[in-house]
Amino acid sequence: MTAGGAILRTQAAVGQAGTYCEDSLSEHLRLSGVSHGYGDRQLFAGVDVAITAGEHVAIVGENGAGKSTLLRILAGFEAPDEGTSVSHGRVGYLAQTHGMPEQFTVSDAIDAALESLRALEAELDRLEDGLAGAEADELERYGNLQTQYQLREGYAAESRVEAALDRLGLGGLDRMRTLGSLSGGEQERVALACVLADPADILLLDEPTNHLDASGTAWLEARLAAHRGTVVVVSHDRVLLRKVASTVIEVDAERRSVNRYGNGYEGYLREKAAERQRWAQQYHGWLDAMAAERLQADTVAGKMGYARQRDGDKMGFDFKAGTWQKAATSKVRNAQERLRRLEANPIDRPPVPLKLATDLRADVAEGPALEAKGVAVPGRLAPTDFRVEAGQKILITGPNGAGKSTLLSVLAGTLEPAQGKVVRHGRIGYLQQELELPQRPGLRLLPAFAAGLGGNIDEHAEALLRLGLFRTSEFHVPVGSLSAGQQRRLALARLLLGGFGTMLVDEPTNHLAPVLVEQLEAALSEFAGTLVMVSHDRALGEWFSTCARRGTSRETRHGARQETWHGNGTGNWLRYTMRDGALA
Repeated sequence: MTAGGAILRTQAAVGQAGTYCEDSLSEHLRLSGVSHGYGDRQLFAGVDVAITAGEHVAIVGENGAGKSTLLRILAGFEAPDEGTSVSHGRVGYLAQTHGMPEQFTVSDAIDAALESLRALEAELDRLEDGLAGAEADELERYGNLQTQYQLREGYAAESRVEAALDRLGLGGLDRMRTLGSLSGGEQERVALACVLADPADILLLDEPTNHLDASGTAWLEARLAAHRGTVVVVSHDRVLLRKVASTVIEVDAERRSVNRYGNGYEGYLREKAAERQRWAQQYHGWLDAMAAERLQADTVAGKMGYARQRDGDKMGFDFKAGTWQKAATSKVRNAQERLRRLEANPIDRPPVPLKLATDLRADVAEGPALEAKGVAVPGRLAPTDFRVEAGQKILITGPNGAGKSTLLSVLAGTLEPAQGKVVRHGRIGYLQQELELPQRPGLRLLPAFAAGLGGNIDEHAEALLRLGLFRTSEFHVPVGSLSAGQQRRLALARLLLGGFGTMLVDEPTNHLAPVLVEQLEAALSEFAGTLVMVSHDRALGEWFSTCARRGTSRETRHGARQETWHGNGTGNWLRYTMRDGALA
């Protein structure tokens, strides 16, 4: 398999990307003086990071900051522009997209993952055939290999594959199926099962929960928490971050740095809040000091005399004035020198965090916003009746393959049902689960956002900045160069600023940074329109339940009266579960 499609690396690539040491007493990862970027955009500079054996680490940061790039460098699949990446021990690596050929069968993928283990089995078989007349060194080698095989629990590899496939929702999957015949989510789950079939000393996983349901995610959490080796995971799953990570490494897009935090995810959040507060205090202190020195210089220089001149005392006045002038000049000079030093050592302004600054008001009409009658898709969606009243908030959960995304596609009109019909009222916006490849990859971000929205480009730029999902510096980036998270944010921006009365949202937290997810939840809680949402995100499910229990008040445009949304399974906050293509 090529480097781009490999899911297991038994030793780091030779050269600058990494080195391998079999004699190391402690498997670990180390970056020394690493700098990296693409074109004229530098992601991080002068990074020094050490990850010790058995440490469980989460990599977090804004979308597009370079988290996946950092993981590829750690895995040895990408060489840094400067510095070195060193690994000790076998490395299992899962990319966001597996990269294996579509003509590969499931069996081919499993064979590739177990290649080194089966090579070890073959060598043991070869040595066993000659044990009767073996020399001492061959006996020692056989013993060492047998120990390795036992430590890797090679005898249980096949059962681990079956268990992983089953717990990831792929039990009974025909191993002769090609990857190209599977859905994108199924392909990624096969890749994850392959990585876990022969657990490496070091597991490097990029967004492993993106295509998992609640039970699959819970199983993966337990599996990673129990892993005796090193775990490094890039994830936006807030529950997983809290349960698995003892250390957090943040890729800071503003400072182009990589920073390490202890005490788990909660400790990271506390330290980040304290760090931002200290930074803000230092910045405002610097501004105050600058203003004080300017005021001092201007005040002293603006004085016109030392005291009132009295008749007959001109000689004394001239003496005092001269003394004052010298003192004033000295004070002005000292203030200007202090001001010069402050200007020469500025404190950068703390960056404004990306935030979801949008007003999601919408007119709420009477009657249904959506009404599906007997809609069905063979093999994916059983005949379904589904009515969504205007202003309702509905969360649909359920295992993978239950038909949730199919139902949402039918409601949105992007998938025509084999039978039945859907009646839609008002403007409907749809955020799909799978990212669509840009049709014009060279198109810049701002024109891509504005496409089809009408109005002028300056108005769209202002609206996009107010939303807070992008900065001005990103407006000219080609959409083909955007990360998965940035592409997701672009689709989200078009949805939120589209003026839709009804929003259909499929896995809205995929590829979004945890802080943005929390801000999205806050914005959606104020949405006056209709919302139908599919999600596996457990933290988002808890948020939805909290909103449903407490109810939410809003002011409508109909006489400015107050309405309350009631929860507990009644009123406007409803939760459904789908199984086997049917709503429960």
